[in-house]
Amino acid sequence: MAFDVDLVILGGGCAGLSLAWRLSGLGAECPSTLIAEQRATYVNDRTWCFWSNNDTKVEPLVLQQWQWLQLEAHGRSIRFDCGKVPYQMLASSDFYEHACQAIKGSSSVSLSLDTAVIAEPRKVSAGWAIETSQGTITARMVVDTRPDQAPKKGKAALWQSFYGHEVVCDIEVFDPACAVLMDFSVSTSRQIPFTYVLPISRHRAMIEATVFGPDPLCPMDLVAQLEAAKLKYVGDASFCVVRSESGILPMGLKKQPARPDSGYVKVGVMAGAARASSGFAFQRIQQWAENCSLAIAAGRGVVGQAKDPWVLRQMDHLFLKVIGTEAQIAPDLFLSIFDKADSASVIRFLSGRGTLKDYLQIIAALPAKHFVRQLLVPRFPQFSSNPAK
Repeated sequence: MAFDVDLVILGGGCAGLSLAWRLSGLGAECPSTLIAEQRATYVNDRTWCFWSNNDTKVEPLVLQQWQWLQLEAHGRSIRFDCGKVPYQMLASSDFYEHACQAIKGSSSVSLSLDTAVIAEPRKVSAGWAIETSQGTITARMVVDTRPDQAPKKGKAALWQSFYGHEVVCDIEVFDPACAVLMDFSVSTSRQIPFTYVLPISRHRAMIEATVFGPDPLCPMDLVAQLEAAKLKYVGDASFCVVRSESGILPMGLKKQPARPDSGYVKVGVMAGAARASSGFAFQRIQQWAENCSLAIAAGRGVVGQAKDPWVLRQMDHLFLKVIGTEAQIAPDLFLSIFDKADSASVIRFLSGRGTLKDYLQIIAALPAKHFVRQLLVPRFPQFSSNPAK
């Protein structure tokens, strides 16, 4: 059977464009590829942050970076020195623009905007047929970046919900040398709320209300928390909101999507790209995109997100059990990690590049009693659906 393309990528978001960008650089080894993206245009809808790993594709796009990170809880404040690995911020608009430019420069990769998938891909011969709003596409391989499930209580150990405003002030109120990684509000028995502040200049910053909890929250649920955060960090200064962003990230998916066929993979934040204990996903997606593009070039076909090492998965699972059961102690646990462990070990651990020595550093920084107690609990705790409890 003759196919329209060798590869179709369903969804042109971070994961889809990351793979297409790398494929476009393969030259003659690049398979014919089509990205089907339902949005008609790209806008600056996301902010991605990570610790530098000298990615030659990403580094030139970095909008801002911070040598120092601040964490606050219960009147206690610490500053964390990132050492040789600054914390970096990337605007999605810059990423989209550069990825799309690379795709335009490739004779093998094309992007079809305003193209919705209207029926689940079906197996045909040795490939796949996908019904879209622009017609049927056939392909030998499929990389599906669409979430296979909506965020829902019970689908993940916890959810990270966030809602932020990028503000511009008429006076200098921010410190562009230091980002606020976590400024904890009062935790409840079920939720861990905190503020995240990314200063772009002395006048400009992204201020974000974030909650770790069993229930995925919409922006309206976070309005009061965000307004309180803006009041704290902007004070009496006059300011305007230039854009907003929101999202929900899984922290410890209960079930990974099935792989229908060796030529079909599900990827993205709802398929294991988001780190369970933190929600960090951007660099993990970049590593997957590199691995997948190399596998395709070598004739091995498409590959999914690689699993974290067993020890790391167990550590993340136990940590989520602890903060899910005892949310009120979560702020102190995070401060302990950043305060007591070696900074390079913390960064490698959170970036997914940790060694056994780094794992031991993190373990030593945390109070053992909470974790020993949860080791005796066979299942992840069940939460009440009543927000008042």
